[in-house]
Amino acid sequence: MIAIASPAGKSDCLLADRVVLQLAETNRPSLKRLSVDVREGEVTLRGCVGSFYERQIAIQTCRELSGIVRVIDALEVAE
Repeated sequence: MIAIASPAGKSDCLLADRVVLQLAETNRPSLKRLSVDVREGEVTLRGCVGSFYERQIAIQTCRELSGIVRVIDALEVAE
């Protein structure tokens, strides 16, 4: 499950929900467990992914959503 850490406002909360749904639709188990924090359109992804490829998928998934100003990658890759 993906956790949403204290979004700043209603629009950030809605954006965080969209990010969570998009990451879940990738069918990558590690992406479903990421922490998503949205503040003023800036998305921070935290957690551990299984590969650099999954890291790229997570970041690209966020970038494809409208309303996102910036994606901050705080992901760790387990190897």
